[in-house]
Amino acid sequence: MASADPFLPRLQEAERMINQGKPGEAETACRAVLQEAPGLPEATALLGFIVARMRRLAEAESLLREAIAKRSDVPQWHFELRNVLRYDFRLDESLAEAWEAVRLDPASAQFRNGLAQIYFDRGEYDQGYGTILDALACDPEHPESHLSLAHALLASGNFRAGWAEYEWRFRSKIFIKALPKPIRPYWNGMPLPGRRLVISTDQGFGDSFQFARYIPMAAARVGEVVVICRPPQIQLLSRIPGVRACITDLKRAGDHAAFCWLASLPYVFGTEVSTIPTPIPYLTASPVRRAYWRGELVRRIGDNGVRVGLVWAGNIENTADWRRSIPLAALRELAAIQGVQLVSLQKPVPDTDRDVFAELGLQDFSADLTDFSETAAVIANLDLIVSVDSAVAHLAGAMGVPTWTLIYEPADWRWMTRREDSPWYPTMRLFRQPCAGQWDEPIGRLIEALRQYMQVAQKEMAARKPPSLNP
Repeated sequence: MASADPFLPRLQEAERMINQGKPGEAETACRAVLQEAPGLPEATALLGFIVARMRRLAEAESLLREAIAKRSDVPQWHFELRNVLRYDFRLDESLAEAWEAVRLDPASAQFRNGLAQIYFDRGEYDQGYGTILDALACDPEHPESHLSLAHALLASGNFRAGWAEYEWRFRSKIFIKALPKPIRPYWNGMPLPGRRLVISTDQGFGDSFQFARYIPMAAARVGEVVVICRPPQIQLLSRIPGVRACITDLKRAGDHAAFCWLASLPYVFGTEVSTIPTPIPYLTASPVRRAYWRGELVRRIGDNGVRVGLVWAGNIENTADWRRSIPLAALRELAAIQGVQLVSLQKPVPDTDRDVFAELGLQDFSADLTDFSETAAVIANLDLIVSVDSAVAHLAGAMGVPTWTLIYEPADWRWMTRREDSPWYPTMRLFRQPCAGQWDEPIGRLIEALRQYMQVAQKEMAARKPPSLNP
């Protein structure tokens, strides 16, 4: 068997490429090594890791198994195979590989955390909690294990402990590299009359919309609030009462007394499930833009039905996108329900869905949805939103628009467990997978629910007063 030593610098460079988001270059570099050293286990395993990040799961599994067959004593390879099998919803096999990684390196917090994730995927929370505690016994300062514990605690409604663990996210390398570096003390909720507080978004668009409800609460304790966010959010978040300005760079924040991450505000305010602020709506559309879209929708699709906004795919950069996004074809039956006018809120429309998109006669509004304030203006003219777990679902819920959300399992912590409603959004109804990877059942229930709704709605269409969409 060839030694990896002469090729180690090149393999390390390929690994750096994939970590820098250059999968194509990383694959080329790795295959070049394999041309010179066919079957080299280290190169084979690394290539498996690279193509797994490109979602070529069958190829990744084959490569990792080939490497493991030649060298079965490398725990990292079993750990990576665990991930590939997890992506493919083969949780029994994934659990076995996770255990093998732990057996080979029982002192690794990373491997025990990976094992716990599989237990949580399987709904085995007791085993997951125990394994997370084992991981923290190996390394009490392991951020990813603390964050896994936070997600499990929050999902089960243990908010007090969950928010405390959630603060560990800022020790993760991913957060450290991506976020601004505060230059003022962290805000603890204390009154700051006449002083400026800077609040920065720190996660995805959906998270920002979920936690934006706390901004007026913070503003009530300080002189003024400046919010740091991304450009597509500026117009929308600027409309929140108490916001002095929205900016994109901490350098433009001016003199301020304190700083706080937006997703830390539930911790600051000591939120429990029973005290989640629900001043719905707390995100609103511009009246001018709402009026524009009222006319535009009539012009483009008419005004003869119940308007149902549709989102079936999330941001492909999101690490959970492989769980939540579904092909448009899976929702084809929605278009066949009499009286339903589907309005695509998808941005962008995936190339793989273009044929079905055209077949259903949908219009592509994505070029017009220049930011979330425009999306909000469209939503304000719709009767119902049907969405996967996406930023649009959060936005619609924050606006108080009836929203039916398709939830993958194991769900993101904010949807909690075994609930068909959301304490965060009173007008939202959840359609959950019975187990990981299985969409047929919740999609079937959603389609039947819409059919039943439309049977009642037909009697009220003339008055444009749809019945309640919530149980």
